[in-house]
Order: sequence, then C-alpha cells, then structure tokens
Amino acid sequence: MSRLRPLVKWTGGKFDEFPYFASHVPKFERYVEPFFGGGGVFFALQPDLPSLINDKSEDLIDFYKQILTPEFEKELYRYADAWEALGELTTFLWRDAKTSYTKFTKGTESVLDLKESLKKKLYFFVQNNEVLGDENFIVDLDAFQITLLTNILSKAKRIKNILEKENKSFKASELLDHFETGIRSGAYLFFRKLLNQHYHKVRVLDNAKAAANWYFIREFCYGAMFRFNKKGDFNIPYGGIAYNTRKFRKKISKIFAPRVKKLFSKASLFNHDFEKFLTESDLQKGDFVFVDPPYDSEFSEYDQSAFTQHDQKRLSDFLKNTPAKWMLVIKETEFIRELYTDPKIRIADFGKNYIYNVRGRNGRKVTHLIIMNY
Repeated sequence: MSRLRPLVKWTGGKFDEFPYFASHVPKFERYVEPFFGGGGVFFALQPDLPSLINDKSEDLIDFYKQILTPEFEKELYRYADAWEALGELTTFLWRDAKTSYTKFTKGTESVLDLKESLKKKLYFFVQNNEVLGDENFIVDLDAFQITLLTNILSKAKRIKNILEKENKSFKASELLDHFETGIRSGAYLFFRKLLNQHYHKVRVLDNAKAAANWYFIREFCYGAMFRFNKKGDFNIPYGGIAYNTRKFRKKISKIFAPRVKKLFSKASLFNHDFEKFLTESDLQKGDFVFVDPPYDSEFSEYDQSAFTQHDQKRLSDFLKNTPAKWMLVIKETEFIRELYTDPKIRIADFGKNYIYNVRGRNGRKVTHLIIMNY
C-alpha cells in the first residue's frame, strides 16, 4: 500500500525521515501521538486501529476535525472555485487593461487612469460571478472588491518603480504574470484579514468556514510559514508568482480521499497540552506513542507556542513512567542526550540534511536520535 502524504506542511514533520526509523516501529493495538503537526508518521503507517491524536495548535486540530463534515468539504471546494475564478478575472480584465497597465508602468499614464480602466470591469465581473459575488462565501463583498483593486494598483506601482530604478524591461507575458499576482495576492490578503478578524473575534466565522479559510491561507502564504506580529495578527505575505499556478482543487481532493476519511474515522482528536493529553489517554502496554516534539534549540516556537527545556523535562519524566511503548525522534543535543540516558532506554541515530534553515538557526547537517523504551 502506498503511503499517504501529509495534508499540511508543518514544521519538523517526519514523513520524509520515516524510512530511517520505520524498522523500529513495534506492533501495537492503539496509536497515540501527542505532537501531531502534519502527521507524517500517522500517514506513513496508516494504522487500521483506533488512534488518539493531539496538537497544541487549535487551528490545526479544528482542520482535522472538519475533514469528515460535508459542510467543510463544500466550503473548501468553494475556495477552489474562487481560486479558478480569479484566473478568469485576470483574463477578463487583461483584454482591456493591458494597454493602460503597460502605459502606467512606463510612466505615460496616471494611476487614476489605470484605476478607472479597471474598477468598473472588475466590479462587474465580481458581482456577476457565481462564487466571487456570493456574499455568503466572500462575507464582505465591498471590502473584497476594494482589496483586489488596491492590490492590482499597488503591484503596478512596484513594477513601475523597478522599471525606473533598474532600467529594466518586461515582456508582455511577464507583465501579465505580475498583473495576475496583483489579483491573486489581493484575494489572499482579503482572506488573511478574515483570518485575523476571526482570531480577534471581530468577525467570527463558523467552524467549516474558519477551517477552510485557515487551510487556504496555509497553502498560499509564503513558504508555508506561520508567523504572528506582536498584536497577534498573522502577517506572512502571499507566496508570489510561482503560487499563481498551484492546483488547489487537486490538493483539496486529496483531503477528502476515501483512505484519508477512513483513517480519521478511527481517530479521536484533542487540543491539549501534551502532558494532559497523555495522562488522560490511560496508556496501556498495547499502545504505541510516537513522539515528535519541538526541537531543543533556540528556535522552538510552533504556532505561537514556545516549547522550553522545562517542557522537554516534563515530557521525559512522563515517558519514563508510562507502560506504553514509545518512540521519540528528535535532533541530538547534549541536553536531550542527558535527559534520556537511562538503562531502560535504547537510542539509535540517523543524519539529516536540511533543505533550508529556519531563520538561519538550524545547521545544515544534524544527527537525529531515535529514542525507545523497548
């Protein structure tokens, strides 16, 4: 049976590393994972048994909980409809806006002229489109239209500045790509604002809408990063031109594949601190606990939640006293080695090369420990 891939990209996922420790996985009667994240090992194993899944991220667990609901499936496909409609909007506007857009970027037409050439047609298309004009889906149609128009103009100004400062020229196809990026990033910014309004309870979305909107932002934010400013606003920008052609509908179809639904039909999901979750799980000898905590490093914040050495110690103390079989996969540090140096604990290791560094704080080559109590 082929392995299912994780549904979301999540920091520290172990899907690609699974072959390094697959042979160490024991037989079990129940699967338990306190730091689920993207669920790489869960998807690789595809346990046909009861599973207990936990993560500190409320958004993430809400997303997984929604997978089996028809309302969420319908809502998420509406986002796919909207994503495709933005492509149609690009084509519709570019037919007439191409000349004005090109003239503006070359400095021979004013921003007001460009705005007037776009506004009426943009509003006409949006208001007559089955999905973009649906206020039940868009939530705030006026704000959506304004955001699209503002972002198209903002992108045009940036292109104009590049042409002036760098004496650079763009092909017509390149200008079209930037024009489309202005539209798609505008939609992204609008939905990002909905996300932040929901976080701050300024505009509370229903469960299906909130989960679908979160997933959309997760897919189209730059580098799948999740970063928040001091006000608690998510502030990662749109991924850029390369994201314009993403096959979002295809990605969504994988979420609702029968094999995925079957997996989650046997899973119970929780949003607790790991110790509370593990304590309340009433672990037994037939359970297998896969543990993939945040690394013991300077950068150890997952979804706004810091994981400290004190937390690592709490985890170690719990694992050393549970009757369940457990496997912990984590980057080697002196602190982690000391925590798990115990006659009853077995440790293996493997190397890993990072494709990119997170804020430049992770080394290119690190050793990972496979720590087991069996």
